[in-house]
Amino acid sequence: MILRPVIVILCCIAFATFGSAQEGETTINKSLIPIQASGVGKFVPRGWKIEKRLEADLNGDSLPDFTLELVENKPEKDQSGDPTERFRALVIVLRNQDGQFTRAGVAAKLLQCTRCGGAFYGVVESPANVKIEKGVIVVQQDHGSRDLTNTTYRFRYDADSQRFVLIGFDFADADRLTGNDVSESTNYLTGVRKVSRGKAVTSSTIPHTKIFLDDVDYEKFEEDADTRLISESKLKFDLPSLASFSQRPKRSFHSPITRISKS
Repeated sequence: MILRPVIVILCCIAFATFGSAQEGETTINKSLIPIQASGVGKFVPRGWKIEKRLEADLNGDSLPDFTLELVENKPEKDQSGDPTERFRALVIVLRNQDGQFTRAGVAAKLLQCTRCGGAFYGVVESPANVKIEKGVIVVQQDHGSRDLTNTTYRFRYDADSQRFVLIGFDFADADRLTGNDVSESTNYLTGVRKVSRGKAVTSSTIPHTKIFLDDVDYEKFEEDADTRLISESKLKFDLPSLASFSQRPKRSFHSPITRISKS
């Protein structure tokens, strides 16, 4: 009689440990990335590889810096020939005057994984598009099925904190069947947020806060934007419009454990 509860407890502990281990594998381990190193390649920890490498001056010292888009170093396809699910990370490396390199940012949850594009990408790997425009790091991603989401993040070097801060976030959600679309654009420098529904545009102000690249979680940012837009619909739009907006298909956000168990 006493044995069964003990077995149940042990199984729960084992499952929790296994789940924790799985979850730990979904994001890059920042502790394995050095603060300083003699070469750019040393900022790529074991189990990861460079998917894209961009070079540009990011902090205004006229020295070339590096933006590394990393992906898990796993086979690109499984035994059946389908793309495997591999997670991504973004690492920012600054070149010093002495020729050494300094880690300036690690975004573990900013870039979507290679299979997080939803039915819109089918069996094709979903991209995470990273580019640099006039010293600003720009990240563009999209995913979904009937309901398609597009996002753009912009980051710029902040001399006071010596870190990269979010200066802009654009979110667009479109129902490809009905043609209904809504978008939100936030300028964190001016504190102005604009929402567009068709030709209707509304503006509001937000508190001036610094959001660092390291802390941006793309899933949470999208969920928060969705929540804001639904709340605004309740206040500004009639009931039929609200019903149409709230009944559109929802994006599918998966927990890290769920995503691993599917691969």
